[in-house]
Amino acid sequence: MGTTKPRVEDLTPLMHRVRRLSACSSWLSYSGRLEMVNSSISPILTYAMCTLKLPKGVNENIDRARKQCLWRGNSEKRKVEILWLGPLSYYLKEKGGLGVMNLSLQNDALLMKHISKFYNRENLSWVRMIWTKYYHNKVPHSSRAIGSFWWKDILRLNVLFRGVIKCIVGDGRSVTF
Repeated sequence: MGTTKPRVEDLTPLMHRVRRLSACSSWLSYSGRLEMVNSSISPILTYAMCTLKLPKGVNENIDRARKQCLWRGNSEKRKVEILWLGPLSYYLKEKGGLGVMNLSLQNDALLMKHISKFYNRENLSWVRMIWTKYYHNKVPHSSRAIGSFWWKDILRLNVLFRGVIKCIVGDGRSVTF
């Protein structure tokens, strides 16, 4: 962690870890490789995605490593590209897909948990600090994003968050009527 937004170069250790893990997939069957992608490679990223908005280049690099892990040793290259790049790979297995996690959507969902904590004014030090320092007399979604790179990245998801959230008017601290 630092005071500036991490660049793709700063996240190379994470990408190398994923590449190293995916390199041993050639000894596994197809179902073993799919299980490796879903239960070993993708969860490595969860910790970073809970905290930071991963740059697009990191997502692309890791997707490339997951695709190579899954399709290593297959001779039907055309089928590989269609299955991985199409929406079928991200569908749940029950819906006929491969059940592979969409990194960008998962990253957004994990970061939106912070917005929920913020609006519900949970008893966390960072929530109290942001409310008192930046939004004492303002509604957060009506003003321009202020604060650190981390908070600005999270507030960019505010429109998406407000589209999926249900508000209940209570004492008026976080929902105005």
